[in-house]
Amino acid sequence: MARSVLVLAAIVAAALVPAARAGDGPATCCGAPEDASEDAGVAYLERSRAATTAQDRFALGLWCREKGLLPEAGAQFREAVRLDPELAAAREALGERKVDGRWVPSDEAMERKGLVRHDGRWVLPEEKAILAAPAEERARLVREEDRARLLCLENKHGRARLAREALAGVEDRAKVAPLAFALRVKETSVRLLAAAELGRIGDRRAFRPLVARALRDPDPEVRAACVDAAKSFRDPELLAPFARAFLTAGSPAVRAAAAEAMGRAGDVRGVQVLVYSLEAHGGGVRGHIYTANQLTFIQDFDVEVAQTAFIADPQVGVLQDGAALDVAVVASEWYSTRVERHAIAGALRSLTGADHGDDAAAWRKWLSENRGKPAAAR
Repeated sequence: MARSVLVLAAIVAAALVPAARAGDGPATCCGAPEDASEDAGVAYLERSRAATTAQDRFALGLWCREKGLLPEAGAQFREAVRLDPELAAAREALGERKVDGRWVPSDEAMERKGLVRHDGRWVLPEEKAILAAPAEERARLVREEDRARLLCLENKHGRARLAREALAGVEDRAKVAPLAFALRVKETSVRLLAAAELGRIGDRRAFRPLVARALRDPDPEVRAACVDAAKSFRDPELLAPFARAFLTAGSPAVRAAAAEAMGRAGDVRGVQVLVYSLEAHGGGVRGHIYTANQLTFIQDFDVEVAQTAFIADPQVGVLQDGAALDVAVVASEWYSTRVERHAIAGALRSLTGADHGDDAAAWRKWLSENRGKPAAAR
C-alpha cells in the first residue's frame, strides 16, 4: 500500500511541477533518486500542494536538495524563478549569475569575466597556458621564476636600475609570481619596482595581489603605484573591491586607503558611495533621562514605652523634584576619524574636480545637481 502511495505521489507531482532538465541529477523512472525514501516522496507531494509563492517554491527546492531529490529541487527552483524572475537566491541555486543587470548561466558569467575551463575548473587564460604546457616547459618556467625572485631582491640600497635591467632578460610570464611576492617585502624600493613591472606586464594573475597591496601597504607611494598598475588591466569592475573594503573593513587605515584608491581609480560611480559615507544616517529607539533632587527629613516618631525607657523610631520623609527628558538617537555617522574624512574629501576632489572639503551637505547638493553626469562635471 505504501509503495502505491509513493507511485501516486510521483505521478501527481510530475503533473504539478515542470519536468526536470537533463543534468539536474540521477533519477529513477519516478523522477526521484533511488535512495529516496517513500516517506520523502509523500512529504514532497504534501509540500508541493502547499507551495503557492516563489518563496515557498524556493524553500521546497532547498528541502528537496537536502533530501537528495535533485531533479525535484531543480524543478522547484525554476518554478520559483517563473513566479518571481528577480528572486536572486533561486537564480543562484540554478547556477545563474547576474552580469550587467542580466541573469545569465554560470558558464556564460565566467566566460564574460575572461575565465576559461581547464580540467573541470575555471582559470585565467594565462594560468591555462602554463598548466597545459608540457612538463619540460613548466620546469623551465619554475627555473625562470626562481631567477626572477633573486633579481627582485637585488633591488636594495639604490640598485633599482640594475635590478630592472637584469629582470629584462627574464620572460614576462615567469616574473608574475616573484613580483607578486615582492609586493610584500620590507624594502619600499622593491615593492615599487614590483608594482610598476606588474602593471607593465598586464598579466591578470597579478590583479588581486595589486588590489590587496593598494589597500594594506603602509606606504602611500606604494599604494598609489599598485592602484595605477591595477588600472592598466582596464577592468570595468576595479571599483568593486575598493568600495567593498571601504564599506566593510574594520580598520580605519584600510577604509582610508580604500577611499584613496577609489579616487585614484577614476570611476565616478564611487562618488555616491563616498558622499553617503560623509552623511549622518539612521536613527534609533527612544529612551528617557530622569534628573532629580532628593531631600530627606524626619516627619514624625513612632514611640514605644518600655519599663525603664521611651523608644522612638523616626519616620523619614522624602521630598523629590526633577524632570524626565524624552530622548532619541537622531543619527549616527559611519566615519569619524580625521584621517578617513581627509581621504574621502581627497577622493571626491579627484573624481569630480569640485572641492567641498568634508561638508556632507555641500557634497549631497553637488551630487543632486550633477546626478547622471558626474563625469562631465570634472
